[in-house]
Amino acid sequence: MTPMKIPTALLLAALCLNAAAQSTESPMARVNGRPIPRSALDRAIEQAKAAGQADTSELRQELVERLVADELLWQEARKAGHGRAPEVAAAAEAARRQAAVERYLKAAVRVAEPTEADIRRRYDAIVASLGPREYRLSLIQAPHEAVVRAAAEEISGGADFAAVARRVSRAPSAARGGELDWLSFPLPPTAGRTNGLPLPVAQAVAKLAMGEVSPPIPLEGGGWALVRLDARRPTLIPPYEQVRATLRQALLAQATAAASRDFVAELMKRARIEFIEPSVQP
Repeated sequence: MTPMKIPTALLLAALCLNAAAQSTESPMARVNGRPIPRSALDRAIEQAKAAGQADTSELRQELVERLVADELLWQEARKAGHGRAPEVAAAAEAARRQAAVERYLKAAVRVAEPTEADIRRRYDAIVASLGPREYRLSLIQAPHEAVVRAAAEEISGGADFAAVARRVSRAPSAARGGELDWLSFPLPPTAGRTNGLPLPVAQAVAKLAMGEVSPPIPLEGGGWALVRLDARRPTLIPPYEQVRATLRQALLAQATAAASRDFVAELMKRARIEFIEPSVQP
């Protein structure tokens, strides 16, 4: 099962807001007689989808269990007197403000629905960014040549790549032992068309045999890397209709984010903003 990506605090904040509102909607569940409204689950599902998770029955069951557990913990925390702590009150106020801001922006910022042509263009652009094969890679990246060369010697001597990556890599994938998601890029690799992989690394990957670890690779702009080719397969391109809804949602989210930035910029132009401390001025 895919690990949860939704912080417990977000679900707990949603429960607090719903408890305060005492909505008349039919509850999804009751914990010691206290209802959890169905809207809490709807919001949790939307947050999970925004974080990239698929809306499956397994996800819904996990979210329900998490909401029930959070309500139970909230009840016990209140019994123990923690609900009156100053930091808890501050967190509740921050959650209330955030919810109000999100509601206001949703009402104030309207964007046009992506057209079929817009969605098709995004699909075609993504397909054009792919190459004939997809690669599964493990990466070690560090700022200093000596660190990467020492890591290469350890690995060639039999050390586990993942263990070395967790210890020395400074890439975001370090926590996963250097493992990256499947990616593809046109061949031969060229600047700006490697789907986020540093060009020298993409060039090395294209020449690696399965399971082979590259020699230390100098990176443009500084830093060094090692890469291992873990798997390779023909690029899997889903049909347009299969991904149309996801692409539509992505375009809508992108347009909403851009419109929100413009809206806030206009508000700031009309507002009287005074910086009391010079050090806090942007």
